[in-house]
Amino acid sequence: MPGPDLHPLSALLRRYAYSYTASHDLSIIGELMVDDYELLMGPFVARGREQHYRPATEKQYRQYPGLGFTVHELLNNGSRAAFRFSEHGRSLRNGQDAVWRGISLYEYDGERLTRCRVEQDYESRQRQAADGRADVIPAPAMDPWTAPPAPADAAGEQLVRDHLCSAAFLTAPGIVFDAEDAGDHPENRVRLDAPTVEVLDLFGAGPAVAAHVAVDGSYLGGLGDGFASAVGSTARLYATAILHVAPATGDITGHVVTDRLACGRRLSAAIA
Repeated sequence: MPGPDLHPLSALLRRYAYSYTASHDLSIIGELMVDDYELLMGPFVARGREQHYRPATEKQYRQYPGLGFTVHELLNNGSRAAFRFSEHGRSLRNGQDAVWRGISLYEYDGERLTRCRVEQDYESRQRQAADGRADVIPAPAMDPWTAPPAPADAAGEQLVRDHLCSAAFLTAPGIVFDAEDAGDHPENRVRLDAPTVEVLDLFGAGPAVAAHVAVDGSYLGGLGDGFASAVGSTARLYATAILHVAPATGDITGHVVTDRLACGRRLSAAIA
């Protein structure tokens, strides 16, 4: 069990990461999540821990019976939290190993998690399956659990909100998208003409800010030759982010995970 020095939200998320997600112990999810727990991924909403969330999780565990979960970063301001993480394992469907990135944002009622907003880079998982070569799992956070919560900084939150709403983050240096740190080329980012950004959720913890956004625009490229006929079509891209504001300069760096695979599927359906 977590030691007494852990903040309750950090302790809860430590159990979530190791006792549930990495060990596949669904018997404890009632201790971690409220009955009407919500999972939001892109436009998809799974509402109800037992009715919808559990079946979706069980499906993933059936495909990846050895699924692992590695935490690279934890934000915690005492009432909200976010993970930057990787999931990894061997698929029974194709026999291939893969690792894919994700960023998740959590709401908390003081005892259990109430909602999760998450995006995962399933496009890179598909690439690894096709190539037959898995990416390297990024290094885990040394110890994200024992740091005390960092209060939100309103000025930093506003700076990041402005950066997102201006769509500057889509091309800003110092921001890593999806699996670019594993060799993905920036040309594989979904590119949209005249993008507009809707901030769906945003909160800070010290100099770090987590956000969930939807980006709308006309599709320009990034999804490969198979989408050439979709150029000019209306597209929506969802993304989660953990961004850091440099105190001295206000420069913004960090990581963004997009639903580029699902974006492509929505595009294909729209032009079919």
